[in-house]
Amino acid sequence: MIAIVLVAGAPSGPEPTLSHETILLLWLVKTLGWTALVVWILNRSYAGKAPSPVLERLQWASLIPLIIDFYLLDIKIYLVFLPGVSFIPTLIEIVGISLYILYFILLWTLYWWVLNRKGLSEFPLCEDLESRLRLILPFLALYLALTILGDLIRAIPSDEFQELLKKPFGELISSFFCLILILVFMPPMVRMMWGCVPFPKGPPRSLIENFLKRTNVSFKEILIWPLSGDKSCTAAVLGLVPGFRYILFTPCLVKHLLPQEIEAVLSHEVAHLRHRHLLWYIFFLGTFTVILYRLFDPVWTWLISRQLFLEILTQVHYWPKALISFLTILPLGILLVLYFRFLMGYFMRNFERQADLSVFETQGHPWNLINALEKVAILAGNIRNQPNWHHFSIAERVNFLDEVARRPVVRDEYEKKLLLNKGLFIGIASLLIIMPGLMPIQSWEDSANNNLTQLYIEQLTSNGEQRPELYIIMGQIFAQKKEYAKAIKAYKHALDLAPDNPDILNNIAWTYATADDPEFQKPKEALMFASMAANLKPAGYILDTLAESFFINGYVEKAIATEEEAMKKNPSKADYYRVQLQRFKKARGLTIEN
Repeated sequence: MIAIVLVAGAPSGPEPTLSHETILLLWLVKTLGWTALVVWILNRSYAGKAPSPVLERLQWASLIPLIIDFYLLDIKIYLVFLPGVSFIPTLIEIVGISLYILYFILLWTLYWWVLNRKGLSEFPLCEDLESRLRLILPFLALYLALTILGDLIRAIPSDEFQELLKKPFGELISSFFCLILILVFMPPMVRMMWGCVPFPKGPPRSLIENFLKRTNVSFKEILIWPLSGDKSCTAAVLGLVPGFRYILFTPCLVKHLLPQEIEAVLSHEVAHLRHRHLLWYIFFLGTFTVILYRLFDPVWTWLISRQLFLEILTQVHYWPKALISFLTILPLGILLVLYFRFLMGYFMRNFERQADLSVFETQGHPWNLINALEKVAILAGNIRNQPNWHHFSIAERVNFLDEVARRPVVRDEYEKKLLLNKGLFIGIASLLIIMPGLMPIQSWEDSANNNLTQLYIEQLTSNGEQRPELYIIMGQIFAQKKEYAKAIKAYKHALDLAPDNPDILNNIAWTYATADDPEFQKPKEALMFASMAANLKPAGYILDTLAESFFINGYVEKAIATEEEAMKKNPSKADYYRVQLQRFKKARGLTIEN
């Protein structure tokens, strides 16, 4: 997911800055350097046991060469010219992800090579790579199918249809359609790409079928999942829809576990269905998407409405384009890690623990499951104390099961805590989703528009543009923010460029007449500038400024007469002028007649 974000957010200039030969040379140098670094890390960190935890970290680190490709070498500029990009725009992202997988293959090859040198590799290189690629191939195929389908739908030449897709109802329907495709087609596709075969008939299959029948679990087929080697001992339930659901066992698990231990493992997998954990994962993914959709625009608007952020934008504008693009998508990448790796990872670990507890209902005790876990830990290379972001370590799982067996109340406390945390998540997510309706978004938008206008004008003026209207707009923005010093400075700069402009004179007069800062309340200057403006252009709004200037100088009668003249000049704003007259006459001790 992070790789997709990195590729999609990378800049693509109008034309390449480097030649194809130079880019190819730099890419080769970078890849060779990355290869040397990976080999050094593997040799240095490998301690004679497999699998080494460093492999997972290096898979994360494989994002580094991808970042170099798209943010330093500007590879995306060249991908824009690929055949078919104009019709299938996401082809760029597909090529980018393919490049990321290429770095995975390079890493796996180097890892196998290091193991082979130590005499610890179990399979030929091709078989090892094929086994690893098979695991991720279904998800890549699904991504490929959904992205191409999305491009084809967006290419339908119907304005009404495209407008419907952009509306919330259209987005909801398209998301629901994609979900149905995933639930229906993903399990058979995984079965095919993983090379799963039917579980052979015999006592183990009969045991599994009887257990599934007792627990009322419908399935399409029980399969052998041919993960290579004796270290891949696991089982899985694949599919949410009963007619497309498969029960998977690896050969290692069937070979080394006793029948009652296999039943305990199956109890764990079936519990995922009973507790609807897969639906929760879909809910987590959908919630993240909805929250991001609801909060992105308001948060961005709020940031732009802040003066400090505007100043940062002004400075960032001069940074390299690639750096700006990277910093723009960095918050999204951090959100992905925080949400999925930590928040969703927390629930995944606890869902696994909740599934472990189901063995108390099916077998009355945890000892068969504990034995199965201990065997898996040994067969997988003594990984008993090795935690995972989506699983507790086997030692932690065994200790928890043992504690529940000794103190059953622990299970009730755990279930209540998990239920509370799920409710807390739903509550916080709901609050975040409805929060935009409680925010002063219109006020932020007005301030953001002013800030963007100010930024645009400042860029123009810094580039030598000397048009008075630019400084008038800037002065109005500053005056609205009550930054009177900057407003007067901008207005006077505009006045230097157009000394006889009545609107500039009027704006200066209004600022001096209405400022709520005593330092800028200057009645005499206000009257002077307002009189000059009225002599040049006796329009209603200018006469209103003159009336206000008369009033703050104590000339109430002149203020009333001038405001009445303004009303005659501009009857469309008579309501506003009446309010002004009422205020002036009240000060004189009179009341306005209806």
